Amino acid sequence: MKISQIKSQIKKIAKDFDLEYNTKWFDYIWISKRQEILIEFVGDCPDPIYNKYGKTILQRIKNLDEFVNSKDFQKCIKRFGGQVAEKKDLQKEERLYKKISNKKIREELLNVYLKVKEKLKNAEQIALITKTNIKKEKEWIEKFILRHEWIHILLYKNRIEFQKINSNYWKYDEGLVEFLGVYIDRNLDKLEKFRDEEQYPTEKQNWIYAIKFRKLFENISNPKERKIKIKNLMRRLRK
Repeated sequence: MKISQIKSQIKKIAKDFDLEYNTKWFDYIWISKRQEILIEFVGDCPDPIYNKYGKTILQRIKNLDEFVNSKDFQKCIKRFGGQVAEKKDLQKEERLYKKISNKKIREELLNVYLKVKEKLKNAEQIALITKTNIKKEKEWIEKFILRHEWIHILLYKNRIEFQKINSNYWKYDEGLVEFLGVYIDRNLDKLEKFRDEEQYPTEKQNWIYAIKFRKLFENISNPKERKIKIKNLMRRLRK
C-alpha cells in the first residue's frame, strides 16, 4: 500500500469520526527491531515482559544488560513494531539514554534520538517503525504498523488520549486504534477472531478493548455522535 493511500485512510477515519485532519501531521522514520525494543524498554511501555526487569524506568536502565542478554530480548527482536515519538519527550529521553552504562547501547540510542530530534523540528509527533529489506514485509509494516501509529497521532492531535487520564488506561488507546484500523478495512466482524488468534497477552488486550469500542459505536453512523461517544467515555473515566 502506498503512503498516500494510508493517508487517505487516515483522512477517511477523521471524516467518519468528526476529527480534525492535516496531512502534514504524518511522517515516519525506519529503525531496527533492536532499536525499537530498546526504546520501548527504556520508555514507559507497560508490557509485562519489560516489567520483569523493573517497574520503573530507572530500574529498567539498571537491568538493561540483563534484559539484552536474556531469552526475552531474543523473542522481542523477532517481531515488527512501531511507536510514536513526541517532541515534548525529547529532553527526558536524552537524559535517560545518557544514564545507560553500556556505552554501545547508549550511543546507539542517542544516535536514533538525534535523527528523531531532527525530524521533530517541524512536527510534534512522528512514527518510528521497524525496517526490513523484504518487500512483502515492508508493505505489511506500512499497511498495518505505520497506519496504527498514524492513527495514534490523529487521536493525539484531536486530544483523545486515555493515558492522560490514567496511565493504566493505555488499553483504551490501543483498543480504539485497533478498532479504527479494522473499521477502515471493513473487518469489524472479525474482531473476535483476531482476539482469539492473538497469543501475546498485551496484544490480546488490544483486541478485547477494540470489541468494547465496537459495542460503544453500535448503530451509530453520524460522525459527530461517534466523537461525542468517545468524549463521554473519557469524561466517565475521569470521575
